[in-house]
Amino acid sequence: MGKRFYAVLAGAGIVLLVGAFGSVLMKGKENVPMRNRLPEKAEKGLLQTTLQFEEKEGGVIAYQNGIPVPTFEPQRRNVLTLSGTWKKERFAADHDQTMAPRSREWVRAVEEAAEGRTAEKFDDSGWEDIELPLPENIMTGEESAAGAETYEDGVWYRRTFELDDSWSGQAVTLKSLGVSYIADIWINGQWAGMHEGGFTPFALDVTPFVRSGANTIVVRVDNPPWGSRIDTIPAVAGTDFFNYTGIIQEIYLEAVPYVHMVRADIVPQEEDGRLLIRAVVENRGNRKASVTLAGAVYEAVTDSEKLLASPYPADIIGAPAETEGMDDRDIELAPLEARLVTWNVRVKEPKRWTMETPHLYVAEFSVHQNGTATDRLATQFGIRTIRTDKRNILLNGEPVFLRGIARHEEWPVYGRTASWERIVRDLEQIRGLNANMVRTGHYPNHVYTYLATDRLGLAAMSEIPLWQFETIHYEAQQTRRLADQMWREMVFSQYNRPSVIMWSTQNESKDVMLRKAYNERLVRDIRTFYDDGRLVTQSAAADQPGPWDESMEPLDVAAWTMYFGIFHGSTPYEGTRDFVAEAARRWPDKPLLNTEFGYWTGETDLEADRQAEIYNETLRALMEHATVTMDGRPNPEGVLAGIDFWTAYNWYVNHGQWSQTMGIYHMDRTTAKPVRDLIREDYARISGKPAR
Repeated sequence: MGKRFYAVLAGAGIVLLVGAFGSVLMKGKENVPMRNRLPEKAEKGLLQTTLQFEEKEGGVIAYQNGIPVPTFEPQRRNVLTLSGTWKKERFAADHDQTMAPRSREWVRAVEEAAEGRTAEKFDDSGWEDIELPLPENIMTGEESAAGAETYEDGVWYRRTFELDDSWSGQAVTLKSLGVSYIADIWINGQWAGMHEGGFTPFALDVTPFVRSGANTIVVRVDNPPWGSRIDTIPAVAGTDFFNYTGIIQEIYLEAVPYVHMVRADIVPQEEDGRLLIRAVVENRGNRKASVTLAGAVYEAVTDSEKLLASPYPADIIGAPAETEGMDDRDIELAPLEARLVTWNVRVKEPKRWTMETPHLYVAEFSVHQNGTATDRLATQFGIRTIRTDKRNILLNGEPVFLRGIARHEEWPVYGRTASWERIVRDLEQIRGLNANMVRTGHYPNHVYTYLATDRLGLAAMSEIPLWQFETIHYEAQQTRRLADQMWREMVFSQYNRPSVIMWSTQNESKDVMLRKAYNERLVRDIRTFYDDGRLVTQSAAADQPGPWDESMEPLDVAAWTMYFGIFHGSTPYEGTRDFVAEAARRWPDKPLLNTEFGYWTGETDLEADRQAEIYNETLRALMEHATVTMDGRPNPEGVLAGIDFWTAYNWYVNHGQWSQTMGIYHMDRTTAKPVRDLIREDYARISGKPAR
């Protein structure tokens, strides 16, 4: 039957078998096949999703845009960053056209409307300069309603770049860590591919389009306003975070031999060091190849200065680890073939990853042809298990209580554009408050964020941006299945992160039965095709509909945001106390989790004392039900496995009427509120250790 690709069908939640991509040879690039990405005409409907699974011996390979989904951990390979000066021009986008299925007809229509903007030789000298990555939205740096310009529409970006001879005879991949919201990309006048979604990374095979010397890249970005459509994610007009437009995170080119390592996914099986490793090796050429795949495991360095100096896994390789089962593999690859290579490995005398002792390892893989190593790939991982036992969340078989602080990944000058240094500073500050978990709500953060939580010993709860979905939004996703794709993109971009202990399916959505079906579908998807051993939860609103929320049933952990006396009835103490007690009766065999509690202070902190009061009263109620006491001793009667204060820093909201002031700190990361000292002291007591 040939290759088979798995895609989730609309409505039915079943599996569809569709044919493999074909290939044609590009003139002048005899060893470079190009997949037939587009039909001549597309059927009427909405923009297609782009991620499927191909069945292989030993599992499945995730494909997107015709190539296996690669690692987005930074690699010491031949890389050309496209950060720097670009030309840009805003335009009024036809959002319906943007959301239409891609076809050659669609490309011709867009290129005609672009009036030459996609062409190599277009004169863009009259366009504005912009330093990318950075939001298109003008950022004033002020912590106010006017701090970030609301711009939800189209932008053209253009720049040239040079490739030297070292890029010849190589497979070239364009990797983007975040473009909001829909990106269509042209290389040297040819449409190369697209991606939908501003919070997850993507990759394109651009081998057929690039050349030695000067090259031109053009990116058409369209960001339909939130609330204008029901089929985007996010979708709700009043979404409580900001809708940035443009090339938000890094975009770069990576060159590797035609036969190369794509990714390696590592799942700890037990605390004794047993690992399941699934590596993907690809032949992107049109000639068969015989290669040897080798791997080795190293302990990571422990010096904190070295650990935090760079996000590159290869830069933290320390002494070799003693392992069993990491034998070399000889494999043959047909043209355009990707293979799944599996190892069952045991690391002897393993050093386990915990929040107190975040020991890490680095696995390095190499591809050998004719006795020479031609490609290398490194990935950081930890040895740890995460499970549940009745009311407890177990890390390495031991109960843990999560002392969480949530964080919006946003800065007043840079918006959502992240850097390793800014990420590390934020997370060190959160850890300094004696937190041991960060909820990266309400969207997947920059891929570096989870590399940093690994190294700093902060557990993480990662979530896709389904924020307060109504019935109409869930109905739209039953057809589109973009939410399913974003879920897969989140998981595959963070796969080896020991710090990520929970995936969250959504935040505060309303339709219970459609939400339950959606949760069931995502749980079935991960457990069937790419089980990574993590827990699955959600962040439901305590009043939507209440502690008996049926959508909790498919999940490992039952979790709610709790704002009693603020957004829903009763008082912060009595309302929270009674809710958790009722939730425990309804869900006797699940750990319970509080995913948000807190209060705003106002832009001039007039409500700072009220924020502290709400914190004290809510915390008192939560800790009466916690699996540990306020002084850190186990509470065998406890039902609540963790708490999460909302949030670390003030942030911008999309309606532009005010900035959100629920932070422990202002946006400057320096000006603290009174609640800061309360949290630092209480979280230290709960940990059973002195405040630091």
